[in-house]
Amino acid sequence: MNHPSVPPPSTPQTSPTPQTPPTPPSTPRTSPTPPSSSPPRPPADAAAAGDAVPDAAPAGAGSARPAWTRLVVLVVLVAVLASWVALGGGADLLRDVRQWVDSLGLWGPVVFAVCYALAVTALLPGSVLTASAGALFGLTLGTAAVLVGATAGAALSFGLARWLGRPVVARYAGSGRLARLDSYLTRRGFAAVLLVRLVPLFPFSVINYGAGVAGVRFSSYLAATALGIIPGTVVYTGLGGSLGDPASPVLWIALGGLLVLSAGGWWAARLVRSRSGEFTGAAGSR
Repeated sequence: MNHPSVPPPSTPQTSPTPQTPPTPPSTPRTSPTPPSSSPPRPPADAAAAGDAVPDAAPAGAGSARPAWTRLVVLVVLVAVLASWVALGGGADLLRDVRQWVDSLGLWGPVVFAVCYALAVTALLPGSVLTASAGALFGLTLGTAAVLVGATAGAALSFGLARWLGRPVVARYAGSGRLARLDSYLTRRGFAAVLLVRLVPLFPFSVINYGAGVAGVRFSSYLAATALGIIPGTVVYTGLGGSLGDPASPVLWIALGGLLVLSAGGWWAARLVRSRSGEFTGAAGSR
């Protein structure tokens, strides 16, 4: 008996898996380089041939000449004024100014203070002017006029010296004795100026110009000047106002004050000489 043939079970056909195309290698994107704004460097052979830019001048070299020029102007100005005063050129001028101020009435003390400031700047002797103030205005008003004029003249002289002479000293002081003295005056300027104002060690106008060239601060200088000149101003104004009356007690008090100031000046001179010797010995041992 023939059995019917059974067909074999059919295997389900799977669709072929699609193949993904290969990924091409990625190259990093670079942003375009902006053109350089700096000029191209010259080749080395051009520099060797002498086309290189010359070296710049040292810093500060351009300001040295104006500083020395101003110092020369200051020295010439002080020398001319000192020669004029030494030759007696200011005696007639002071006499004329005194007569003119005496005729101004209430404006006399104000004009006298202005003339005093200018006279101090011109190296004229302050003691003569101070005595004239006592003779013209009396002790109280004369003292006030002198204090205002002397302080203003000291500030004016200091400003001239600071502007004309200080740059050279500050630049070329170095590190030796001059530099230490300048540093000391910068730190102790008030005490130093007060000492030389209280006692007549040096002429008033010389101190004005010397302090301006040195490292004394202006505020310390002005305060020490205004305080230090009070005793001397009172003494010389009292002398000038009482010379015509020998029996006046003001005259004898003023003479006593002048002796005290002279003794103080002698003591201060000895102190300065001793301190100067110690300073020199200490500087030499370093």
